[in-house]
Amino acid sequence: MSRMIEIPLSADTDAAALMARARGEAKSAGIVLEGDDQSGRFRGTADGNYRVEGTNLFVEVTSKPSFAPWGMVESAIRKVFA
Repeated sequence: MSRMIEIPLSADTDAAALMARARGEAKSAGIVLEGDDQSGRFRGTADGNYRVEGTNLFVEVTSKPSFAPWGMVESAIRKVFA
């Protein structure tokens, strides 16, 4: 079961800077983030993909550990990307 997480971005958000910061956060959390400032994928404790559309970042989690509640996963995703 997958879940989509939508993260609103401000109109002046620099997508390249956002993804550079996200890569650092992901690396420190043991997550591999691959892609560019518009789309890509991640793998680690949870797996999925992301894409930027206008002023929204969509993160789809395609797999997660069964013991991890969705609230915990979403919180961790928001920490990496927000």
